Amino acid sequence: MAPGKDNLSESVSVLTQRQLDKFVQEYRIPLDLNPVLPSKNEIIYPFRHGKFPLYTRVCNFANYRVPFSKFLIMVLRYFCVHLFQVNPFGLSRISHFEVSCRAQDQRPDLDVFRYFYEFITAGY
Repeated sequence: MAPGKDNLSESVSVLTQRQLDKFVQEYRIPLDLNPVLPSKNEIIYPFRHGKFPLYTRVCNFANYRVPFSKFLIMVLRYFCVHLFQVNPFGLSRISHFEVSCRAQDQRPDLDVFRYFYEFITAGY
């Protein structure tokens, strides 16, 4: 079943080992992070203990790379969400805000970000 925002406890990964290997190489994910593919029957949520699930489209669409920026981590912590819970369009907005701040020789500020962007969670 393809991942969906309402059925994570039923969704499984559709990636093949070959696709994962290509992804790890293309996005230069350090091998010491021990990237592994879940088994075909392993559900996405709850997460496997000690692992950080990564939706590959986050990297493809929103152009995110490992390691993630401190500002992104700060935003995720403030709103108490995991990276996979944020729509790629939302991640693009966070990235755009951060790049715009740095282009102006400014550090991205969470309070300023919150002034311009509203964070909406699914189901509310």
